[in-house]
Amino acid sequence: MKRFILVLVLVAMQYTVNPGDTLQSIAEQYCQGDDPRQVAEFREGIRELNYELIGESDVWAGLELKINRWE
Repeated sequence: MKRFILVLVLVAMQYTVNPGDTLQSIAEQYCQGDDPRQVAEFREGIRELNYELIGESDVWAGLELKINRWE
């Protein structure tokens, strides 16, 4: 039996929101999958990570967001 070891690294980054960006467009840009459910989950992960800044609203230009993803 073969064994495989999978190593994932949490990558934490900051993103400065550009004019015209939405939380959805940012999630589509950084989410590694293209399944709409994955993108929606990633979008809500960004919201949760930055909830103190944005709450339930959308983002605005100049805002600094934290984005985490596994690679």
